[in-house]
Amino acid sequence: MRDYHIHTSLCKHAEGEMEQYVEAAIAKGITEICFTDHIPMPNNFDPEHRMDMDQMDVYIQQIDYCRSKYKKINILMGIEADYMEGCEEYLENFLSTYHFDMVIMSVHFIKKWGDKGWVFSYEYTKDTIKQQYKDYFDCVVKGAQTGLFDVMGHFDLIKRLNHPVLNTNAEDVHRALNAVRDNHMSLELNASGLRKFIKEPYPAAGILELAVQKDIPIVLASDAHKPEDVGYRFDDMFNLLFDYPGLQLAAYSKRQGRVDGIIAPDEAEPDLEDFE
Repeated sequence: MRDYHIHTSLCKHAEGEMEQYVEAAIAKGITEICFTDHIPMPNNFDPEHRMDMDQMDVYIQQIDYCRSKYKKINILMGIEADYMEGCEEYLENFLSTYHFDMVIMSVHFIKKWGDKGWVFSYEYTKDTIKQQYKDYFDCVVKGAQTGLFDVMGHFDLIKRLNHPVLNTNAEDVHRALNAVRDNHMSLELNASGLRKFIKEPYPAAGILELAVQKDIPIVLASDAHKPEDVGYRFDDMFNLLFDYPGLQLAAYSKRQGRVDGIIAPDEAEPDLEDFE
């Protein structure tokens, strides 16, 4: 029971203090969590959705305090790092400065769309949905190929209601999954879509099946933005995982990923090993 995607009020669009998230996780029987507040970006980009640079010391101090106070749970220090084309050098320098346990890659902005290029505001572009999806997955591929990240976050975040990405962009999905696999990343099964209008996790079940076929390890993620979101519908998430014998569950520490569980078709004990 790990929850590898948790935000706090430090990133300004979430609610609640770090201790509240830890206590919520303990109450739900979760044994390991990873805090993943949003990375500061250069030139004060998108300040309403992320930490300021001068909050990084506070972030680290709060995690250290929670580690010392709560011995019943393992607490990892992660970060959600937005990939935007042109920010590679900044990301490399930032990520090498701190001792993270895990780095989530996410794509929230598409540079070619202009202005902020927010993926949820597709009126920025007059392109077809198929082209919008392609633009998004092009960014996923480029980000994965940098080798800067450990986990691909909410893989099909771009999807629109009643427009599954596999229906129009299967080739792009395969390209992006291959980039994730080839760069030794895992894929998160993110519950936040179940709380949103899309009413399904990220990624959709068909994409999860493709990831399993490609031997891409999976991590569970609530993408919590308030304490009660921790472990959100993890029972349903586990039931979904059990539909895919051979699915590998990943765990992280100090930027090293390992396979720490396999959904087996029988009771045989699987061999567990590092995947990096």
